[in-house]
Amino acid sequence: MEVPSFYCPFPYAISPEAAEVDRRTVQWMDDFGMHRGRTQRDYLATQKVGYFASLTMPHGSGEGLQIASDQLFWLFTFDDMYCDEREGEASLDELVQLLGKLARILEAPTAEMLPGNPWADGLRDLRRRLDLYATPVQTARWVEELRKYLFGLIWEAVNRSAGRIPRINDYVAMWLNVTATAPSLMFIDISSGYEVSAEEMSTPRVRALTEMANALVGWDNDIISFNKEAFRKERYGYAELQNLVSVLAHQNDCSIADALTTAVAMRDRVMSLFLRLSEEVKNEAGTELHRYVHGLGEWVRGYLEWSMITDRYGDPRNPGDALAPQRIPMPRTWKDDPTDDSLEPLPVTAIGWWWDQLKE
Repeated sequence: MEVPSFYCPFPYAISPEAAEVDRRTVQWMDDFGMHRGRTQRDYLATQKVGYFASLTMPHGSGEGLQIASDQLFWLFTFDDMYCDEREGEASLDELVQLLGKLARILEAPTAEMLPGNPWADGLRDLRRRLDLYATPVQTARWVEELRKYLFGLIWEAVNRSAGRIPRINDYVAMWLNVTATAPSLMFIDISSGYEVSAEEMSTPRVRALTEMANALVGWDNDIISFNKEAFRKERYGYAELQNLVSVLAHQNDCSIADALTTAVAMRDRVMSLFLRLSEEVKNEAGTELHRYVHGLGEWVRGYLEWSMITDRYGDPRNPGDALAPQRIPMPRTWKDDPTDDSLEPLPVTAIGWWWDQLKE
């Protein structure tokens, strides 16, 4: 499948600390031993996770940006180790038991849970550092979103265990949790040293914008990673794809090419809504909320920029696979206009309320 160019009219930006943040995140991985061995460690070290944080949060700096980068790395390596590619290594019961214990670490980082597990120790470190750096409100937001991610992984694992491909409405609703974008978005203000008030963050319009940015990153990731996931399923026998493109192809009984066309139109329509609603909100917002809403757009653009340069999507092979590398081509241009700019709601009831937030 040819990865298309994207409509994303936000400017390129990156933190000047990117290289140092990336170096320190690799060191953090080494300190906790979050890998299966030297081959996987070297593979992970080349994925430019520090650049991911610096592209998505270009105004971040210091410890706030570093925690954000380390958390992104934790999410990637945990997903690889325990979720997408766990077949034959852990039962569904074992996964649920693990996720429950990780949730307890989020709630009470001093609790003695999973001693000696590198991912448990790394998560505990993230939580403790946030207690020192972020405000209690910000930490609570992050904990809640990461708890929702752990819950979403159970849904995903049950589907895979049953060989079930979800309907599009269920997929869109649950993918807001499974992608783990939501806890990462909570670092927009943390990494830049300000706080959006609880009152402002809880309004329906800001919640809708946050969910839209979450969905855009998740759907864009599905489009970009489809080739890698399909390759890895074929070569290594990993589970059935749970991906926007494959879900659409299954539900609509259509080709992958037609499903891709539908997926791009869906994300472009949500992008058009996001642009319209974000301008309405920013026109009435105070300084902190204005920065946060602007930061949501930067996150969407930053993810796309990073996805074009990282080996995570460009090279689909397992670390150590002797197969000759054949990189997945990524687009080098941007679309000037959306495929679908309608302000009518998508026929997906789980997210229809987003369009209700526009002014008449």
